[in-house]
Amino acid sequence: MDIHLCLSHILNEFPDITENHILSKTSKIKTRRALKETLIFMEEHQIIMNPHLYIRNCGGYSNHYVMAKVKNWKDMYERIICRNWEVIDSAFYIRSWKKNRLAYLKYHNTLEREPHDILEEGPIDYLCIIHPQCTADQKIKNVELEPDKKSQMLPDRLNKKFDWDYDTKQVFWWLRINYRMSLIQIARQIEVSRTTIRRKKRLIEEFSYIHYPTFIHSRPNYTGILSSFCTEYPEYLKKIFQNLSATCYLFGNQDRTLCFINTTHPSYVNNVLEELEQRSIIEDLNTEITVRGWNRIDDESPGDPVGSMLSPRGWNGHPFVFMFSPHIYLTGFEKEFP
Repeated sequence: MDIHLCLSHILNEFPDITENHILSKTSKIKTRRALKETLIFMEEHQIIMNPHLYIRNCGGYSNHYVMAKVKNWKDMYERIICRNWEVIDSAFYIRSWKKNRLAYLKYHNTLEREPHDILEEGPIDYLCIIHPQCTADQKIKNVELEPDKKSQMLPDRLNKKFDWDYDTKQVFWWLRINYRMSLIQIARQIEVSRTTIRRKKRLIEEFSYIHYPTFIHSRPNYTGILSSFCTEYPEYLKKIFQNLSATCYLFGNQDRTLCFINTTHPSYVNNVLEELEQRSIIEDLNTEITVRGWNRIDDESPGDPVGSMLSPRGWNGHPFVFMFSPHIYLTGFEKEFP
């Protein structure tokens, strides 16, 4: 297996893993120095991104999406995002034929001011993070095979209430900026005790999906494809799209399935989606290439480009907050999180 793919799998299975434990799980790298150099290379070349934290559905917190027509990017930002600042988590801008401009918005709970001209909306009852298993996108393995059986993604909801108080929000914010920051470093930033940070971090981890988005050929070389359809074969699609070289996402509800695919060969992937529709594996397909993304952390902290669920980290020229390189925010990689 490719070493970058191997390290991605290890980090995604154990987000807080230390260097020594990484070495114990792979024979491909022999020394800590070689491991450190490889991790720094992966981050500098945007092969692996700062982990994203996606809050699950629970008491007091529910995830939703909406697709709507907009006039342009400015209209989307000023009329929709700015008026729903506290609840919109991520957004995408899409340019289509005949001057059609679309906005995809992922938000939680309720929009204070809903957009006009809504094309599609609904709850996000489940999220499936599809980790890459291949190093190339030219040909998706097993895509010609027929599904064995119908399947269903069950709604994911914790029967607990998320205590979303001020300190929890602050810890969540810093973990999104750099998940590998030590407890002490976060405590210094928000001026609370290390014990409080530890308790809040464990609470956030209980209510979140945490993953390192991976782009084997470097993030700027990928195109994002957002699609919406009906299907009775989500497990089949999950297996198909793991045979790509970057992190993808399958999410939605019992009525509509959405898929966000990162690929270096968008025309090929679009052809695959159309073939799946022709074979009735998916139905009522809508698919578009996204041209611009937005997330609140990138907007509020231009020096800390951390992306959304669908765009894991900004790459618009801002300096990185490195997880693995020597930096003002040291990673805490050399020692265990307490």
